[in-house]
Amino acid sequence: MDSAVATLLVGIAGVGGTVTSGYLAQHATHRALRWERERQQHANLRDCYVGTNSRARRCRYALADYVQAMATNTLTDEIRERAAAAMDAHREQYDEAQMVVSDSVLAEARGVNDMIGILYGMLRRIDCGDAREHDSIEAAKRLLKDLWTPLKSIRDAMRSDLGVSGSD
Repeated sequence: MDSAVATLLVGIAGVGGTVTSGYLAQHATHRALRWERERQQHANLRDCYVGTNSRARRCRYALADYVQAMATNTLTDEIRERAAAAMDAHREQYDEAQMVVSDSVLAEARGVNDMIGILYGMLRRIDCGDAREHDSIEAAKRLLKDLWTPLKSIRDAMRSDLGVSGSD
């Protein structure tokens, strides 16, 4: 009877080991897939943040060129087109960000987007000869300068959301 019990116990242990190893392998696979999905989501978010930051800054530079050209009476169609293209790229990236980023980053992005829109609208009205009461090159220069603060704020918010230490 002792050998029969021993055989039974060995059989139970073998079956238990087989079942357990299958469960552990499946668990490890699910964990690896979850990790890979999280890694991919983080990479996608990072890419969105890089694009958002980059396009907003490029838009600011294109608008600075627009302001400078208007101030010096050297405005060309090329400068207008570059500003329009930068605005289009910024808007497209902002649209993507609205669907992807956290609420805290979106609040910062909205502030940047609003300021860029106000500045571009002012420049277009001045350029088209349809300026409003407070539209002027000097006001545009102030807006352009003031845009640095929200650009820094959005960059800091994105870095924080990604888990990167604060900016230097």
